[in-house]
Amino acid sequence: MFEGRYATRDYNGNLINPPPPNRPLYISANSVCHDPADCSDKLETSLAFIGLVSQNFYNDAILQRKTIPELKSMIPVVVSSAIDIAREQIDSGSQRVIIPGYIPLGCLPIYKTVFQTKNLAAYGLSHCLKRFNYLTRSHNEQLQAAIAKLARERPNAVVIYADFYNAYLYLLRVARHNGFEIKKSCCGRGGDYNYNIKRTCGATDIPQCPDPERHVNFDGVNLSEISHKIMASRLATLILPKLQCPTCRKFNQFSTVNCRKFNQISTGCCRI
Repeated sequence: MFEGRYATRDYNGNLINPPPPNRPLYISANSVCHDPADCSDKLETSLAFIGLVSQNFYNDAILQRKTIPELKSMIPVVVSSAIDIAREQIDSGSQRVIIPGYIPLGCLPIYKTVFQTKNLAAYGLSHCLKRFNYLTRSHNEQLQAAIAKLARERPNAVVIYADFYNAYLYLLRVARHNGFEIKKSCCGRGGDYNYNIKRTCGATDIPQCPDPERHVNFDGVNLSEISHKIMASRLATLILPKLQCPTCRKFNQFSTVNCRKFNQISTGCCRI
């Protein structure tokens, strides 16, 4: 849907091909169920998590140096894609659906490296790029409004927004409290953020990440495992009570147990 307008070339002039569209639900469901009734039964007792739909479209457009107005023009289509997938899940039998927002994109080393500037006014909290965090907040606000509308349309389903943005800010507070490396990626080389877009993690001359448990970001794009765990614990605390399922009660110990584990290496993890 963005082929003509957005899938052109990156900031180096290299042609960018858009990722393939998501497969229809019925194709994916064929791997776990055999007929509509069987699928409906399985979906009814499952928790549907709608992945970060079309994040690559934002990434490609950002690296093509699209302006913020151009990037914002993508938001309604990206949000609509996520809502359409969630609606299909519900209509196919899912009763509990989680739709996540985005973390602050301006905090990722990839963008802080590519768009590095001496203009201090371009940076905000944790030396993150304000304009891309503004884009993220705009996306998340429109997504939350669309989720609220979907919840009204499908009152028999529980549709929950997963606030990745604020979970990431919580992660940063934990990281500062415990002396984690916030600025640089763990696996990479070069520059202020230990990231080079032309020589990324996995290249033969890039050393392995020595201590990922002490880094917020793993490779300039993806968060480290410990970051995911801390964010998951935070999100579980907020989301599990909203799921309205009897079997979820036994999972309510998830965040408590994990926080005890985190406290062995991160004494501030459970401070809310």
